[in-house]
Amino acid sequence: MKEYAPAQLRNVGLFSHGGAGKTTLVEALLFRAGAITRTGSVEDGNTTTDFDPEELKRQMSVSLAVAPLEWQGHKINLLDTPGYADFYGEVAEATRVADSALILVDGVAGPQVGTDAVWKRTGHLPRLLVINKMDRENADYRAALDALRERYGKSIVPLVFPIGRADSLSGVVDLLERKAYMAGSQSAQDAPATEQATIDQLREMLVESACELDDDLINKYLEGEEITSEELSKALRQGVREQKLFPVLATAGSKSIGLEPLLNEIVRLLPSPVDGAATLANGSPLQANDKLAGLIFKTVSDPNIGRLSYVRVYSGTLGADSHVWNVQKSKDERIGQVFHVRGKTQEATQRLVTGDIGVIPKLAESVTGDTLSTRDGGVELAGIDYPAAAYFASVHPKSRSDVDKLSTAMTRLLEEDPSLRMHRETSTNEVILSGLGDSHLDVATQRLQRKFGVNVTLDVPKVAYRETVTTKAAAEGRHVRQSGGHGQYGVVNLEVEPTARGEGFEFVDKIVGGVVPKQFIPAVEKGVRETMDQGVIAGYPVVDVRCALVFGKYHPVDSSEAAFKTAGSVGFKAAFTQANPVLLEPVMHVEVTVPSEFAGDIMGDLNTRRAHIHGMTPDGPNTSIEASVPQSEMLRYATDLRSMTQGRGTYTMRVSHYDPVPAHLQQKIIEEHKKESNGEH
Repeated sequence: MKEYAPAQLRNVGLFSHGGAGKTTLVEALLFRAGAITRTGSVEDGNTTTDFDPEELKRQMSVSLAVAPLEWQGHKINLLDTPGYADFYGEVAEATRVADSALILVDGVAGPQVGTDAVWKRTGHLPRLLVINKMDRENADYRAALDALRERYGKSIVPLVFPIGRADSLSGVVDLLERKAYMAGSQSAQDAPATEQATIDQLREMLVESACELDDDLINKYLEGEEITSEELSKALRQGVREQKLFPVLATAGSKSIGLEPLLNEIVRLLPSPVDGAATLANGSPLQANDKLAGLIFKTVSDPNIGRLSYVRVYSGTLGADSHVWNVQKSKDERIGQVFHVRGKTQEATQRLVTGDIGVIPKLAESVTGDTLSTRDGGVELAGIDYPAAAYFASVHPKSRSDVDKLSTAMTRLLEEDPSLRMHRETSTNEVILSGLGDSHLDVATQRLQRKFGVNVTLDVPKVAYRETVTTKAAAEGRHVRQSGGHGQYGVVNLEVEPTARGEGFEFVDKIVGGVVPKQFIPAVEKGVRETMDQGVIAGYPVVDVRCALVFGKYHPVDSSEAAFKTAGSVGFKAAFTQANPVLLEPVMHVEVTVPSEFAGDIMGDLNTRRAHIHGMTPDGPNTSIEASVPQSEMLRYATDLRSMTQGRGTYTMRVSHYDPVPAHLQQKIIEEHKKESNGEH
């Protein structure tokens, strides 16, 4: 592939609700532009951008893929993204490096919940909308267009109109040029006379919206003068790039209809890399210069060849056989080869110019989100904003060898997919893997097995409860042992009381007169802290407690640090159990977005989960519900929500605070802990 100047590049992300046909459309565009010699299909598992084994098995995209093509002297880097909400981490990567977006809408279903999600996520980008699958039964361009205008405003304007529908779909009309592009023909024709009334009506809508952006044009329009295609195109280009207009096109990817107007408008209307400034980590714009600034926006871990780092160059050039500086890690990286990439196919190149996208193999230190620049005056680009985890599972290796390999393999997996998170929950002694949904975690475990030979099972995680007290209490801790010879002697009097939620632990030394020698006081605190880590009533860590050492006794011969440590533990347990202890449970802030017809059912379900509803916000045909819900009630909510909303609901969840567990549930949790401690199952 030849080298293009930055002004001739277009970096375009494709986004949609799942099933709108992005991958099929990309395949058709690649074939029409001559980038591939035959078209594959999702069903046959041979498309350019779906090549991961999990994509072939599931027949849907789970990873971001890059697919460049050449059209009219320009290079278009298409970024094909998953439409399923479980894989929105890949969407976050694409929206970070794309300069514009194509948002696909199913011609039958119209805009859906996922359409709203990607519309919001691409809010910083110029956008074209594409009503796809116009060859399907019940596809309706006008209904979809009206729904888009109702949902997103009158800045949604028609640019292409389909000729026919379903089986009778024969081509599309470009309203700007008044030309038809018929199926099977690669040249424009006069539009059919039978469609002239519709073309005139829709073109009038387009002309009126475009002219409103230009004072000279609106005056000309109001005076009844003819607006030329050149004037209209210029106004339209400005409106799109300033995000004041969002033109709508029509395609049928599986029938290769509507491809030429779409490619033409990508080149004509959407911005190049030189039309906008990149953002630095500090929020300021990147100043134009010749120094290198490139962002690694995706990492693929291959056990055989190591890391493949996808990079977007924002300034300067990235050359093969060179050295760059990783700004975040302050490390020198040697660049061996540089590749253009189309799906899984790589083509060596000598350099990537400003604005271009490519792949670097075998970087030693650099991972997703890192900036490659120069050691002298290097800049740090803004990173990638990943969605918060909403689904949690405990990870259990199947064998001893899996245990040994798990840590290294998980590190590589998290480099590949930063929307995954992993941590060890000390209170439950579990390794917790979190992501965006059950399918997300299932794909992650399949990759662990396939790429790194690590077999694990996922289970419902235990809830990370905490223990605290609600009143003040005091008790004595005594550890006195006399068995001939050197004995053990330590006596302490402790007071415990609650602190404000989130304030943590405080140890107070109130000893007067040396009744406990100073050298033994740290041992008392250590005994208290170790007991807090192990829990008192149900084995969960103790939080938000103040413990004061108020009195004690010692023996000049038999006292020791060990004796006072044990006495501190005994005294703390005794005082804690007398201070009306309670279990605290993590409470999540949850925001659920569903089609409005499901809002009542979702509200009712949340109430059964002990939710505190904060409010409902209508958002077009959807409703957003905010609530605080105990984590124990949300462990498998992703599956339940999908079932209740026919797969159309989405939600986000984050830890908000801790609240006391209701008494009847607390007793049940304590009894379960006692059974586990006694070895019962």
